[in-house]
Amino acid sequence: MLLRVAPGGAANEGRFMLQAFRDHKRWLMFIAMVLIIPSFVVTGIYSYNRMTQADNSIAKVGDVSISPEAFDMAKRQQLEQLRQTMGENFRANMLDNPEAGEAILKGLMDESAVSQTVAKNFVQVSEEQAIMLIKGASALQQDGKFSPELYENFLRSQGKSDQQFVAEVRRDLAKETVLSGVTATYPVPKALVQDYFRILTEERRVRAFIVNATDYVEDIKVTDDEAKAYYDAHQKDFLLPEHVKAEYVVLSPADFKAEAPNPDDLKTYYEQNQSRWMVPEERRASHILIEFGDDKAAALKKAEEILAAVKADPASFADEAKKNSADTGSAAEGGDLSFFGRGLMVKPFEDAVFAAKKGDIVGPVETEFGYHIIYVTDIHEARGKTFDEVKPEIEAEYAEQTAIRQFGEHADEFTNLVYEQSDSLGPVAEKFGLKIETIDNVTRTGVTDPELGRIITEHVAEALFGSECLEEKRNSNAIEVSANTLVAARVVEYKPETVRPFEDVKSRIVDAIKLERASAMAKADGEKKLAEVKASKKLDGFSEPVWVSRQQMQGQPAAFVDLEVSVPTEQLPAFVGMQVEGGAYLIGYVEEAKLKEATDAELAGLAREVASIYGESDRRGYLEALKGVLGSEILNRSVIEGTKTAP
Repeated sequence: MLLRVAPGGAANEGRFMLQAFRDHKRWLMFIAMVLIIPSFVVTGIYSYNRMTQADNSIAKVGDVSISPEAFDMAKRQQLEQLRQTMGENFRANMLDNPEAGEAILKGLMDESAVSQTVAKNFVQVSEEQAIMLIKGASALQQDGKFSPELYENFLRSQGKSDQQFVAEVRRDLAKETVLSGVTATYPVPKALVQDYFRILTEERRVRAFIVNATDYVEDIKVTDDEAKAYYDAHQKDFLLPEHVKAEYVVLSPADFKAEAPNPDDLKTYYEQNQSRWMVPEERRASHILIEFGDDKAAALKKAEEILAAVKADPASFADEAKKNSADTGSAAEGGDLSFFGRGLMVKPFEDAVFAAKKGDIVGPVETEFGYHIIYVTDIHEARGKTFDEVKPEIEAEYAEQTAIRQFGEHADEFTNLVYEQSDSLGPVAEKFGLKIETIDNVTRTGVTDPELGRIITEHVAEALFGSECLEEKRNSNAIEVSANTLVAARVVEYKPETVRPFEDVKSRIVDAIKLERASAMAKADGEKKLAEVKASKKLDGFSEPVWVSRQQMQGQPAAFVDLEVSVPTEQLPAFVGMQVEGGAYLIGYVEEAKLKEATDAELAGLAREVASIYGESDRRGYLEALKGVLGSEILNRSVIEGTKTAP
């Protein structure tokens, strides 16, 4: 089943191009930059001594085995994501339970099923779309524009080449195309979408009065005795957790330099893999969509009239698209859909485009969305990239693979050396030319710095607090913190859990007491003011009126906007008040209400968002069906049911 998306009449971004890319662009960026990219760490090209054996597998999907190492890597990845999102609330043992283990393995099996489906059915996303996604990622932009320097730094941090990373993004987007094609088809009742739209867009014309807690702070005095009493009563809030100062070394392929490759070998590799560098045919087309509406015959007649007009005068096509096309996303561009390859459009549309010649105007072509008049404006013929074009890529791959191979050849030596000469990291650092780094404030859960957290993982922290490192002052074992990256560490100094000295936290305590008292004073005065304006109806000191909704909050706190919008229209005008985060007390005068009329385009867009939420059950059913077709089974539950990660 080769999934295709349909050209049609959605608003803004349009339904024509790859829906999973257009309709969920920001969401896909989030996946690419937060979920997909870290996952690349666990799929190294070459694992130094971890060849997967069938009898070591914990599960199988089709003919593909899932190893304990893959499970362990996936668990580490999820822990790292939790560490970054939860901050101080993170605990290294959060996934040490059977339920979490089951979920991790299920995710790996789902991923395997989707990957196999993508491969078997040749689902592809073009290189151009992957590049567009990367360039649009906010993490790689500076001053609103794509930054090659940030991108280069990112690639270096991941140990990836540009070509490899683009290929990986293409693969992940192809997988997402399969899944989004399922969830986007969930039938959402129109009444439900209309209710959601009303809840999000219903407006209130409001004026606000603020009683700021900060206005009271200067007049509040806190004595040393009061601060000390607070300190004594809240000792647990000022605990400095036990921590160590540690030394560590890192071994990775970056520590090995490859020799210049033999030109003949590069040429041979190119010739044996020419299909890899084939650029498929792409066509550029514009279209005008006429929706069926309530009268399909009338729609066909209109489409035929427009077809005759643009055939007579092709230069008028863009103007006709702007005036008549129901696909408002492309209509704004004169109907232009840019370049696309096979497999991205519904079949009737694709067949018409690829059967035409450059400059042909064809139609009306019927799809589920209506009638299309199509103008084929350009063609990029299929071609293979020349050796000179791909030579830098091959050389980069050669250097990368050579470094990884050398790393694999020396990984055991590194592992043995840190164990055999366990009283110092000096010998292993000297042997491999490594720098011994020092880090302080490593707790049992690791470090707070996300970048260092990639090296001093929870597994490294666990080793540092083990008896061999902490009591016997030995090196840790060589620990794999990511694909093809080994870390060895040792404790330099240990500091037990202590309560921070009063003088170190006194200023924090004073500020906390002041804010607590100021908040209480602001609330008291705010409630008094609310009662006064309810009685007098005077609006002295209130802001100018603005229209707010749950979608357009105009800088007001979400909870306060919700309170304002929740006032029944029959009770307007009305005063409302509440204390918000930070201690301020807000009073709102809600003057009138207004309902926004929804356009078809807005309802269609919201329907897709709701479908993606409610379609989760369809997604799960689809994944289970894929695994059923391929055949899947769990072979060893001991790994996922235990309280420790896989060896």
